[in-house]
Amino acid sequence: MTEESLQTAPESIDAAPVSVPEPDDYTGRIIRTIIAVVAGFFAGLICFVFEGMATQSAGSSSGIFAILVLIAAIMIQKHVFMVLRLRYTLEKKDWFYQGFMTFSFWFVTWTILLSGTAMQVA
Repeated sequence: MTEESLQTAPESIDAAPVSVPEPDDYTGRIIRTIIAVVAGFFAGLICFVFEGMATQSAGSSSGIFAILVLIAAIMIQKHVFMVLRLRYTLEKKDWFYQGFMTFSFWFVTWTILLSGTAMQVA
């Protein structure tokens, strides 16, 4: 390529302007993601500790307690957002994201803890 062709940009390209999120919005999204991760971790930890106690005393587990803990972890996030003065009026897709992240970390945490216990028993 010649120097002349590099200096002249084609004018026929219609590029849409790129929207860059505001720094406050960006950090807010990161904080909301971290809250979802922490909520999922603690929900998995609570399920492991208390579901194990319920299984030992009753002999069987229905899993309803675990689902209720997961739902509570998702619903508590709105109140955490209010305390931290983050935007808490999110769209449906944002709440779906929050719920999915919480579910993912709840599931992974609980599975790892249960797998570790199974290895110790065997």
